[in-house]
Parts: sequence; C-alpha cells; structure tokens
Amino acid sequence: MTWALCFHCGETKFGAILPCPECNVASTGNMQLDIAFSDHRISKETIAAFGRVVQAIRQVCDDDELGIWSFLRYISINHPHILKITLDPEMATQAEAVLVAANPPLVTVVESERGRMTREMEGNGHDAGANAADG
Repeated sequence: MTWALCFHCGETKFGAILPCPECNVASTGNMQLDIAFSDHRISKETIAAFGRVVQAIRQVCDDDELGIWSFLRYISINHPHILKITLDPEMATQAEAVLVAANPPLVTVVESERGRMTREMEGNGHDAGANAADG
C-alpha cells in the first residue's frame, strides 16, 4: 500500500501518482518528487505533518504554482536532505512572503520502514531504484 502527500490540498492519499479523492488533483508529474513524499521514503505520520504545511500555505495562497513553490522552499530550507531547490530571486521572495504569512508548523521527519530498507540496500551497493531525494 502506498500513501502519499497531495501537494494541492495536503491530504494523505492512496497512491503517489493517483488523483487525490479530496480535490481530484493527480501527481505533480515528477515521479521522484511524488515518491519522495510517499511512504516509499517517509512515514505516514510525516506525510500527514507535511500535509498540515500544505494546508497552512493554502490558507494564505490560492495561486497553485506559488503554493507548490512555497512548499518546496519550505522543504529546501527545513529538510534539505529530502529536497534542495534554488528559486529565481523573484519567486524566492514571493514564496518567502507566503511562508511568513502561513507560519507553517515545523515537521520532524520519520523515515518509513520501506525507506529505511531502501536506504540500507542503496548503501550496500544494491540498485534499489532512483533516489527520490535528488533534487
């Protein structure tokens, strides 16, 4: 079973690339990003916590593009081991303003059991697939 974050509404959904049953928005189109925020890598509780970040951002930002870039900036600043991005200066300023207004909660990342097994296999030289944390 795969649980994943809906980047649009913040709900935990079944399937990283399937549409969210709450908002009907599908994946981001970037498989590595979708998998990075699924129980392939992080716990279901961490997915829910990141969902609260998305929801805080959505409360102050109704622009879908700016909302996702703001979330990704939050991740890049607070959890660069998951994803590190560099935004152009204008988008970075806008995303930072959204984050200040949203005041999203801090999230403690807990690796999923599947993520731990994958990391250990990759560390032992086994090819366990692409590293979703590469950004």
